[in-house]
Amino acid sequence: MKDDEVISLDDEGERQMDASDELLQMATPSALLTLDGAIRSLNAAMARTLGRSVEQRVGRGFGDLLPASQLTAVKSLVAHAATTKTVAMRVLEFPGPGTASVVCLVEARPVNDPVGGESLVWVHSLNAGNDLGALLIPFRLAAKAANLGLCMYSPQERELEWLGGAPALAALFPEASMSLSEVVRRVHPGDRGALRRLVRSTAARSPWIRLRFLTERDGWHLLVCRARRLILGSGGPERVFGVIRDDTKREARRRRAKDALSAERQRADEIAAFSSAVMTAVTEQEVRQVVLTRLAATFGGTGAALAFITQGRLRVSSDAGIPIPVAACKACR
Repeated sequence: MKDDEVISLDDEGERQMDASDELLQMATPSALLTLDGAIRSLNAAMARTLGRSVEQRVGRGFGDLLPASQLTAVKSLVAHAATTKTVAMRVLEFPGPGTASVVCLVEARPVNDPVGGESLVWVHSLNAGNDLGALLIPFRLAAKAANLGLCMYSPQERELEWLGGAPALAALFPEASMSLSEVVRRVHPGDRGALRRLVRSTAARSPWIRLRFLTERDGWHLLVCRARRLILGSGGPERVFGVIRDDTKREARRRRAKDALSAERQRADEIAAFSSAVMTAVTEQEVRQVVLTRLAATFGGTGAALAFITQGRLRVSSDAGIPIPVAACKACR
């Protein structure tokens, strides 16, 4: 395709392209859209990416055929190219042929229909093979905004690469990349099976799993992880991406709260048992037995004393925690 056959300048010096069939004669996904985002025509690669035949896709809204999370990005991309008459680029996520979504760097350009003169927008996937990192930028930004960590697993190389995200999580992984065997070695033996299932799963998105991970600096951390599969670029490599949340402090707070609640319940039960025992005691011996064996332990004291006054005489009893002279002195106050 020669430049002078597809590129022209409008009156304002903006570079535009004639919307000929040549724009769709490429190996990567490509489509011509109306200014409101409806598909005017598309090539077979784009039809395959969208999961239906060419005929089934013509006339449909381009953004409506992508995951719902991509609708705003698609509208913004098309509107930018249509209104500013300039080239726009955006990383978009397509459904993909299998369980894994396809992440592509998509370019949008304003073009002219040479037959009817209609203004259109040409969108096509760029070859990002030399810079796969560009496809990961939206995921890095999303992970950082959500205070999560982001990593990528390459099944062929069996390597786990740290991609960034929350700075506090990055500190847990000082190495830029790590072999899967080394990651497994740092995971608690009871959680290693869950980790292997996570990276080997063929599902598009995994459930959240909990892993106890041993760090080099400050011991065990409780990490909560989730994985999803993505294909980087049209016809590109498939990778497993994981998002990680450190729940170590949250779990410690939960345990402290649970322990405090358990202690309060136990204290309430002990007070109720003490009260019941006192109320059912009939004789002086029974009252003495209840008070001296239960009172200190129930209310957190170091000892207990019980005083009776009979016909003007003070009689004091004490458990082993308070000597009798001390107990008698306290009773006389």
